[in-house]
Parts: sequence; C-alpha cells; structure tokens
Amino acid sequence: MFFAYGKRELSYLKKRDKALGRFIAERGFIEREIEPHTFAALIRHIISQQITGKTAEKIFLRVCSLCSNVMTEQAIASLAQEQLQACGMSAKKARNIQAAAAFFAEKNITGLYFAEKSDEEVMKELTQLPGVGVWTAEMLLLFSLQRKNILSYGDYGIKKGLCLLHGLEKIDKRTFAAFKEQYSPYASVASLYLWEIANTKRREGK
Repeated sequence: MFFAYGKRELSYLKKRDKALGRFIAERGFIEREIEPHTFAALIRHIISQQITGKTAEKIFLRVCSLCSNVMTEQAIASLAQEQLQACGMSAKKARNIQAAAAFFAEKNITGLYFAEKSDEEVMKELTQLPGVGVWTAEMLLLFSLQRKNILSYGDYGIKKGLCLLHGLEKIDKRTFAAFKEQYSPYASVASLYLWEIANTKRREGK
C-alpha cells in the first residue's frame, strides 16, 4: 500500500514552488509504502531508533514471529520484557514497546480512533509515550495515517532537500515554517520529493 496522492496535489505544489515543480516534472510520480496499522508502525519506529535499517528489520521480524505474525497490542502485552530483549533490542526499547501496547489497549485504539483527531491532537497523545518524540509522531502521521500536511523540522533529509533545492546553507525554524505554509495543505507530498532530492544528490556525491 502506498501513500495516496495524485495530480491535484502535484499541480498545486508546482504552482507554489517553481523549483520544486521542475524537480517534480523531472522525477515523476514517487511511490512510498505506508503501514496502515498504526500500532505496528509505532513498534517498527521504536525498534528502528539509533540502529541501521537492516538490523531494525531483523529485530522487527523476530518480534512479529513471537506475535505469530499478528502485531497487536494484545500480542505484545503477552510477551515478557526478556522475550523482547532476546530479539536483539535494549531493555529500554523493550519497556517502551510494552508501554505502547498498554497505551493502545487502555484507550482501545482502533482504526477510527486517530482518524477523528487533528494532527496536533494525535501528536499530543503519541508524544506522551516513552521513546516517542515529535519526529516519530510526525512519521506515523505521514506513513501510517496518511496525513497530507506533514513537513518535519526534525528530519535531516527534508531540511537538506530544501537547502539543496533553494541554494541555502542552512535553514532555521522560521524559514522552515514559511516553506510549510507555502506547501500547505499538501506538505506531506512535498516531503516525498524533498527526501528524493536529498537522496539523489547523495547518490551523485554532492
């Protein structure tokens, strides 16, 4: 399953930022996979913190195996901390994962729970959890809940993409906020292309 957007969002961004529009025209449509199950996406993000992508994926798959490949809060709650650590994670991450499971179970969070809340309300709830900061909450909003207006100041790739696109040495919060307003209400789609700009220049060694 991929992040949903189309010609309307791209046409809007092309008009709002000519430089970004030229890159969009050159690059074409970008497909980015999402994880529609928010709890599974949250567990993946917690596991991924401060380790390589390959290592994180191995640990995540081990946890999935313990959960009989059904990643739910009930399945995680049934596991002991030692079982989670045996998958290759730290004691702190294991505790954070258990705390996330308890939070989802206590609030009886289903697919519609976050759908009825604003971006700000979702972030306020999620960042109460240990191990879940603003960036993690924003990534969940984008790549699980498919919110259309996410541009994360805490994301290095997005800031690098903006700097490369507009010839900036660095970008402060005020300038960044102005770009988000410029791309609103489709800042998430802009994020996809800004990541691609950063990754393209990295592959080119620039």
